[in-house]
Amino acid sequence: MGPARHPAVFTPRNLEDALAVGCPVDHVLTVIDYAFQPIVDMATGVVYAYEALLRGTEVLGFKTPADLFEFAFDKGFLAELEARLAFVALSKFGTLTLARGTKFFFNLDGRGLGLDDDPRMGLPHIIKSARLSPSQVCIELTGRHRDTFCDITEHALETLRQTGVLLTLDDFGRGFSELRLLHDLAPDYIKIDRFFLNGIDTDPRRKLFVTTVANLAHVLGSRVIAEGVETDSEYKACRDAGCDLIQGHHVARPFQQKREAKLFYDHIRLPMFGSKRKDEEARIRNELIPLRTTTFDASMKKVLDLFMTAQDVSIIPVLDSNQEPKGIIHERDLKAYLYAGGSDEADYSAALDLPLRSFVRPCPIADIDSNADMLLVTFASSLNSDGIIITQNFRYVGFLSATSLLKIIHEKRIEEAQDQNPLTRMPGNGAVSRFISEAGRKKNASRHLCYFDFDNFKPFNDTYGYRQGDRAIILFGELLQRHVSGNSTFRGHIGGDDFFAGFMSGDQTDVAAHILALKRAFKTDVESFYSAEHRTQGYMEAADRFGATRKFPLLDCSISIVTVPEGICVHPDRLNREIADLKKEAKRSDDGLVVKTLTEADAA
Repeated sequence: MGPARHPAVFTPRNLEDALAVGCPVDHVLTVIDYAFQPIVDMATGVVYAYEALLRGTEVLGFKTPADLFEFAFDKGFLAELEARLAFVALSKFGTLTLARGTKFFFNLDGRGLGLDDDPRMGLPHIIKSARLSPSQVCIELTGRHRDTFCDITEHALETLRQTGVLLTLDDFGRGFSELRLLHDLAPDYIKIDRFFLNGIDTDPRRKLFVTTVANLAHVLGSRVIAEGVETDSEYKACRDAGCDLIQGHHVARPFQQKREAKLFYDHIRLPMFGSKRKDEEARIRNELIPLRTTTFDASMKKVLDLFMTAQDVSIIPVLDSNQEPKGIIHERDLKAYLYAGGSDEADYSAALDLPLRSFVRPCPIADIDSNADMLLVTFASSLNSDGIIITQNFRYVGFLSATSLLKIIHEKRIEEAQDQNPLTRMPGNGAVSRFISEAGRKKNASRHLCYFDFDNFKPFNDTYGYRQGDRAIILFGELLQRHVSGNSTFRGHIGGDDFFAGFMSGDQTDVAAHILALKRAFKTDVESFYSAEHRTQGYMEAADRFGATRKFPLLDCSISIVTVPEGICVHPDRLNREIADLKKEAKRSDDGLVVKTLTEADAA
C-alpha cells in the first residue's frame, strides 16, 4: 500500500494500523520537523552548538515526543524510529549555513541500544551522508530511562564514541545513578537538570550543588551546560558557579526557519575588568607548554613516533577535528601494553592496530580566562594529574603543568599580600582605586560603585575597646564578601570602618537589594558585641567628640551608591568626588542609603 493512500493526520491507533499494513516509517516522518535551539559560550556569547528539538508529534496524535517514543518502544520499532529521526535532523542541520563549525546535539531515548542489529549503531554512516564530522555530533542521553542501561548499552555507546561521536548526560542530578554514569561513561558534556537552576540566583544550596558538579565535571574533562536558563540573574549565577555553556529562553527560543540562526548573542558575555586580571591571564599563557597533539584517527605508530621525537615529553593531548581536547595519552600506558604482548613481530603489529581511544585518559580542562584559584581547585580535586589542559573558546592552546600552576599561585599570593588590608585580608585602597578607574572607563554596561561607612563607630570603639572594634570590622568584611559575589563584582576595605563594593553590570534595583540585605545583616549580627543592657535599651551612652555625654544608637552603616549608566565614561577623579559628596548625604539621610545615577552632564 503506497504512502499516498494513508491519511495525512494520524492518531496513535491509526498510526499503529498504518504501520501494521506496511506503511513505511518514512511516510510517518513526513509530518515531523525539527527546531534548533542554540547552546552558547557563557563567556563570549558565541554559538557553540545547536540542539535538535522534535516538532510535529501532536499531528501524529502524541502530546509530547516522549509519548511517541514510548509508543514506538511498546510496538518494537523505537530503534528504527530514532535512526530515521537522526537522518531527518542531521540532514536539516547540514543545510544550516551559519551552523558550520558548530556542534549538533541530538536526543536519544537509548533503550535497547546495541541489541539485535540496532540501526542506531549506523549513526556514523548517517553523519557521513549528511557531510558532517562525527566529532560535530553529540548524542544526548535523556534522563528518563538511563537507569535501565546495561553493559550492552554502555558498550554500544563506547563503540559509537570510538568513531569520534560525542556524549552528553542530560538532566544531570535527577536520577540516583548519575554519579556512577559520570564516572563510567566519562561524557563530553553534562547538562544540569533545570530543578537546580530554577532560582539558583537566590538559593545558595542550589548554587553550591551546581558549583560542586561543575568542579567535578572539569576534573573529569567534561564541559557543563546550564539548560533552561530563563533570566539574566540565573545566567550570571550559573556563570559564577562554573558552567561553561548556556541554553534556554534567556539566550534564544528554538527556531525552525534558517534565517533566525545567529553567530552570537550580545547579551551573553562575560564582563572583564582590571589590569590584574589581564596580567593573570598573561602569566598563565606564558607558563603554557605547547605539547604536540594527536587526534583520535591517528595510528598507534604515529603516536609512538611523537614520543620518540620528543623524549622529554611523557603525555600527548588528544584533540577532535575542531581542536577541542578529549583527554591525554600517557607514554607509560602505551609501553605497558606493548611490552605485555608476545615477542614476535605479529603480536607487535596486532598491538599497533588497537584504537587510540583505548588509551585516552580524562584530564582536567579549564579555559585561559579561568581564575588562577579556580585552576588550583580543579587541579587539587583530580588524582594523579600531571596538570591541566588549557583552552581558549574551547580549543586547545597548551598544557599547564603542576609546577607552573603552583608558581602562578605563589606569585599571585605575594602580589595580593602587598595590596590588602592586614585586618580583613581584603583588597586595599590601591585595588579600590584601580577598580574605580576601570569602572569609569568601561561603558558596555551599567556600573555601580558602593561606599560603606559605619555609624557611631567611635563611641563603640571607645567604650568596648579596639579589639572589639576590630571584631566589628572583620564581621562586616565577612558579610560583604558573602552578600557581594560573582565574576562581575569587587569588594575592598579602604581602611578603618570604610569599605567599598563595585558591580560591573546589573540593575540598580538588584544592586540596592543586595546592599540593603548586607546592611540588615550587619545591624543584626553586630548587636551580639554589645552588653545585655545596651542591647535591651537599644542605645549606649558615651562621650561625643566634644566631650559631652549623649545617647548613641547601636552600630549601623551608611551607604552611598553611584551608578554610571551604559555608554557613559567618567574620569576617576569625578567618580571619587561623587562618592565623597554622596557619603555626606547618606550620613544625613533617614535610612542611611543614598543612590545617584550619573548623566552625560556629570561625566563632562
